[in-house]
Amino acid sequence: MTPSSSSGTSAVTVLHLRCHRPAFDTYRQVFAVLADITPVVQALPPDSALLQLAGAVKYFGRAPVELADLLQTRLAARFGLITTGGLGNNRMMATLAADTARPGTVQALPDDPTAARAFLHAQDVRLLPGIGLALERKLRRYGIDTIGELAAVPVATVQRIAGASTGRLLAERAHGTDRRTITPAGPPATITSTRRFDHDVLDPAEVRRALLDLALDLGARLRAAGQSARTVELQVTYADRSSTTKSRTLPEATGHSPVLRDVLYALFGALGLERARIRAVTARAGGLTSTSVGVQGVQLTFDAATEAVRTLEPVLDKAAARYGIGAVAPAVLSVPRAGRNAITAGRSAQSAWTRPGERA
Repeated sequence: MTPSSSSGTSAVTVLHLRCHRPAFDTYRQVFAVLADITPVVQALPPDSALLQLAGAVKYFGRAPVELADLLQTRLAARFGLITTGGLGNNRMMATLAADTARPGTVQALPDDPTAARAFLHAQDVRLLPGIGLALERKLRRYGIDTIGELAAVPVATVQRIAGASTGRLLAERAHGTDRRTITPAGPPATITSTRRFDHDVLDPAEVRRALLDLALDLGARLRAAGQSARTVELQVTYADRSSTTKSRTLPEATGHSPVLRDVLYALFGALGLERARIRAVTARAGGLTSTSVGVQGVQLTFDAATEAVRTLEPVLDKAAARYGIGAVAPAVLSVPRAGRNAITAGRSAQSAWTRPGERA
């Protein structure tokens, strides 16, 4: 689609920019580049951002699509990142444009409202913000498969299907209205830990030891900072330097290493990797909140091993404060690298950090 060629008249000034598989640290650094063009940038972790380019269009005297292309070029030159963008007159339209753009390009929707609405109505109904899997299935049972078909349904009928408030919101969005604004906000505060292997690893047991090490490090740093984490992300980097990221939001914020360990194990297991050559694993604790001294606000688990570790954590924290984080660690992590075998180490080394019957 062809954007307006005039830098001063285009109403399509909202840019949704998505980075392809950025590393945690790289994603944070991206915002320094974005801020050189506009101060109105909202982070959409783990890989996207929303930008309002209206002020930048006037300041630089360049069309929105030209500014988007400039950002893509700078991010590629500085970080080697491939980015995909969408330009629209509001958040929803920009996101839809990005979702349907070819990788590495910027799709700019037309200024003409009729043409933009035609683009919107041609999209699958599942792409409309606010429609989850359950509501999507319900709409399809009523024969509503596209946003245009949803827009043709009376508001009262949509409300009967989706509920009063949700139905009214969906009806507005199906006609191209999105009342959400872009709120300037950088990436949320996080604590990140990375373990790079001396060689490309195939053995899941060795990866799990690294994940245990990450959990210990994150937990100790969270407690030392008086913080608890609500989200945990895991990034696995492969031998070809590609990577996969998975995240999970916890039921309650935590700084306990056993909880972080279990989440990292679950995220790694969910990847379903078979014979993947792994070069590094990175964990990030986000959604940080302050924690009262000595209080982690976690319910009792009635699991003796887990409660024993929680009781031990203050002692470990005192040792870390005096001798450094990692001074005291589970036995499975203290075996010299050169002499440990993944299977024998897993069988011979038992600690409170490892569940009975499993390898760390």
